[in-house]
Amino acid sequence: MPVDSFAELRRPLPVWTPRAWRFAAMRAAARAGALLSDGLRTGYRHGFDSGPFMAHVYANRPSGRSALGRAIDRRLLARRTCVAFRDIRALAQVAVREAIDATGAPEPLVADLAAGPAPYLLRALAERPAARALVCDIDEAALAAARAAGGELGVADRASFVRADAFDRAMLSALRPAPDVVVELGLYGIYHDDELIERHFRDLAELLGPAQVVFNVQTRNPEIEHIARVWRNAAGERCVWRLRPVEQVLGYAAAAGYRPAWVRADRFGIYRVARLERAP
Repeated sequence: MPVDSFAELRRPLPVWTPRAWRFAAMRAAARAGALLSDGLRTGYRHGFDSGPFMAHVYANRPSGRSALGRAIDRRLLARRTCVAFRDIRALAQVAVREAIDATGAPEPLVADLAAGPAPYLLRALAERPAARALVCDIDEAALAAARAAGGELGVADRASFVRADAFDRAMLSALRPAPDVVVELGLYGIYHDDELIERHFRDLAELLGPAQVVFNVQTRNPEIEHIARVWRNAAGERCVWRLRPVEQVLGYAAAAGYRPAWVRADRFGIYRVARLERAP
């Protein structure tokens, strides 16, 4: 589905159309499947864009009530979007490690401004013992999961956990010391306002000025309409995600003074991960 179909995805389908009936049947089937599949149950309880659902996808271990529940869960985890999530996790971990190394700082500080359970950052911390982290999210449950994961990995003493909004200028201004690396993964697709994303890059450059930025963006997805009309987000609303060309976001970054060190895609080309460096 093309990027300019975003407005169409936000509009409910007319109830008398065959497409509306088809997606209504899919919703009913998914809701019924959630009685058995742990992944579907987690998605409907917390949101298919939530930290708990992403943790289930990353674990990639089908689970549920009965063999049928596990089979339904296995089918969910095999969806292209879920496979792409796992590909992107691996690419993001590489990007965060490389960004830390590229700073050249003796004790680099990495801030993940919308961390969720922070899997990329905490793994990088475990592999880079000199690094420190600032883990931010607006969701207390996500921060609790990140704290628990930090404890399991033995890096909690090098991480601070703060409830904060990545787009809050006052919060960004208050971050001291300023981070060497900023990580923003999974953030842009759930915010629909292009001007908000563009302004955010300017705020990063003006208020924090990190040497490196790591982000991802969803550029295309053949399952995007299914997600929008069947899945629900953390707010309990339809899970309408915004597709953006990677060139658009790189343009925002360039205007703020950042250039790509590299850009890589998952096996299906659904997402791009970019590691940016501040232009000299």
